[in-house]
Amino acid sequence: MKASFKYLTSLLLVAIVIQVGVAAVALFKALDYADDNGSVTKDQIESGLDPHHIFGTVAAALILAIFIVAFAAGMGSLMQKLAAGLLLLGALQFFFAWLGMQSPWLGFLHGINALALYGAVAFLAHQAWTRPTPVAATVTGGETPTE
Repeated sequence: MKASFKYLTSLLLVAIVIQVGVAAVALFKALDYADDNGSVTKDQIESGLDPHHIFGTVAAALILAIFIVAFAAGMGSLMQKLAAGLLLLGALQFFFAWLGMQSPWLGFLHGINALALYGAVAFLAHQAWTRPTPVAATVTGGETPTE
């Protein structure tokens, strides 16, 4: 289960990169369409953001899975705290998206929080891949069991 934690954090990192990328594609598609046709509708912009929303849902599911696995696998206090922080940032991301729909300037928080999410999951993934796995018990003869 500890190995799955490494892969989940890595998948989340990729999902966040893709999510940011498809948001940029939506923006540039809207600008290109407006340039060619003189304007763009709200529906066209929203449909262009569908992939961003899909990857947002994938990211939310991965964040929840990471949080659950951190505790179920006994990943240690630091990793559990980082997973809880990631869960909080994920919840804030949805709140900031809602705020951005109320006031475009508050949407700034959604973008900044995305950077915080990326940094947090990058750190968590790095820790998951580089921290030695705690050994529960030693084998007779002074040898430690291998994973």
